[in-house]
Amino acid sequence: MYQLQDKYEIGNKTYNYDPNTLRFHYHSFTIMSDEEFMENIFSVLHFACFVSFVKKLSHIDTLSDQGIIHELVHLGNNGTKKFTNLSIVREKFEELFGDIPDTFDIHAKYPDESGQKNRERSRV
Repeated sequence: MYQLQDKYEIGNKTYNYDPNTLRFHYHSFTIMSDEEFMENIFSVLHFACFVSFVKKLSHIDTLSDQGIIHELVHLGNNGTKKFTNLSIVREKFEELFGDIPDTFDIHAKYPDESGQKNRERSRV
């Protein structure tokens, strides 16, 4: 049996990447009722952060006023929850996170359309 779990490093720490576990969580979140989704909002947010990183989603899709991470934070905050449309956020969640890659390259450059700068850091 082919094992899909990969390891990657950030700094001096090693982490595991298991796409099957991510797919399981994605499916679990998408079949939850709205009430269950809200009860698990911080697990949903954690998942969204990691999969956004893996898929190298743009800062517009994630952090802008209409970005998925930004919207999930609004749902987790009692002061802003009532101004956020849960149905739209759930649709966006399903659209952005349904395709979990089998592997990912932590060192790959961000796509040009993400708005990220591909500059090498200068060493002083």
